[in-house]
Amino acid sequence: MRPTNPIAINYEVKEIKKFRIIKDDEYEDGRIEIQQKDGFTFCGMLVKDLFRTAEWHKIIPKIKLLYMTIHGHNVPLQIDVWYKNMWHVIWSRANNFESFREEKKSTDGYINFIKKQGDKISKLIDKGKTLKQIDSLISKEHTGNTYGYSLNIGINKAKNKKNSMKIRLEHNKRYGSDSKSGVINPAVLTIK
Repeated sequence: MRPTNPIAINYEVKEIKKFRIIKDDEYEDGRIEIQQKDGFTFCGMLVKDLFRTAEWHKIIPKIKLLYMTIHGHNVPLQIDVWYKNMWHVIWSRANNFESFREEKKSTDGYINFIKKQGDKISKLIDKGKTLKQIDSLISKEHTGNTYGYSLNIGINKAKNKKNSMKIRLEHNKRYGSDSKSGVINPAVLTIK
């Protein structure tokens, strides 16, 4: 039975005959060709611009009976796919994401920064430094999120447990908590 799509007003659900990824030199991750059962073929999607909620470029080719809703009259604006008994938005014309390689490089840089700063903080804690001293000795390029993660790593890796607890309590108190566990992430708004 063909599924209906309640968010696709005035747009018909199309059964897809062929979904393939075309690799070429122009597009690093490839481009997508969708051929509907009625013969219409759409080639305007780049693999890099699929939403990253799932690995759609790997999932979709394995779906035996593929249904999609293509929103837009002459130019597709959004594409949904029927998967695991629900509709998923997989692409929007406004998407312009980094390639998978660029995204991984960016993510790796972010994670490596947090880990290196966490290691530095753990060494400073072991040397008996105060939170104020630690804050003056670490990178000034932190966001609230990277600071919270780095501090958490530093506190948990430090061998000087007495100073670790002191740093944790002082940091948490700075953000309105008396908690002796965890580290408050300054990037997260807490409502009491």
